[in-house]
Amino acid sequence: MAQEPPGTEEPPGTEEPPGTQGPPGTQGPPGTQGPQGVEGPQGVEPGLPRRRRRRSRRRLLLIFLVLQVAVLSVVDRVGAHAAASQMVSQVQKSQQLPSRPEASVGGIPFLTQIMMGRYKDIGFRIHRIAVPDLCVDDINVHVKGVHVPLRKMISNDVKTVPIDRVVGTVRFTFTDLNAYLARQPGQVQLAPAGTGMRVSAPVDVPIIGQIKVFGDVQASVQNNRFTIAPTGIGVNGIRALSIPQGAVQALTVTVPLSGLPMNLQLTSAKATSAGIEVTAEADHLTLDTTKTTTMPPIRGC
Repeated sequence: MAQEPPGTEEPPGTEEPPGTQGPPGTQGPPGTQGPQGVEGPQGVEPGLPRRRRRRSRRRLLLIFLVLQVAVLSVVDRVGAHAAASQMVSQVQKSQQLPSRPEASVGGIPFLTQIMMGRYKDIGFRIHRIAVPDLCVDDINVHVKGVHVPLRKMISNDVKTVPIDRVVGTVRFTFTDLNAYLARQPGQVQLAPAGTGMRVSAPVDVPIIGQIKVFGDVQASVQNNRFTIAPTGIGVNGIRALSIPQGAVQALTVTVPLSGLPMNLQLTSAKATSAGIEVTAEADHLTLDTTKTTTMPPIRGC
């Protein structure tokens, strides 16, 4: 047998590693195929990273939208507060009110109203003013269709404010009504009675003489005055009886209400257990802080 010459053995460590055989089957490390097919790491689905990236993008987009809505909501309320503050100043100056009214804004979103310069609904609450000899406990009005250009609001140059319509409620308490009636002839006084009120006064009745009569109150409005009149008359301890017409007139009181803020005109009235509640409204008016008036300013109570 022929032997290889000495010194011709292959050096140790030069054997081909497993899976790296020659041309008949070139195989790579386990888990990988050769030229006929390439696979990723074992146990990893090929499209999984892409789907995860898409979910992450959707989640980030949702978070961004939520934050954007939150920021816009805050800006909307800040704008509403600024507009209400401007309107409060206008109302107090133009109507010469002794104290600053409270204000609230309506209509969402408010930013679009600011940009357009037209506000849907701004509420004002005016407390304790005299008009002129009767104390008003509370005036709660809603001002609708307020026109204030954005450029004037930004420059704080709002001098006149056109308004489409004002609707509101004027409230009088028993204490204030009785204080007013005490200065009028007839000694008429009011008191709560159930869900309404009762009027009483001393009247002269033929044969009987002077007696104190009472009657349940019905309130009405005419010519910018509200009237308190009895619906029936009775005497303490005696059931309702017929009394001369003069007695009914003695218990009927008409209260003029001139000089209400914003040129409010009375439309209806009702008696409640708390006092008299009058509805009022005004159309197409302009608040003007530059115009001087000869009328005295409205005083507080």
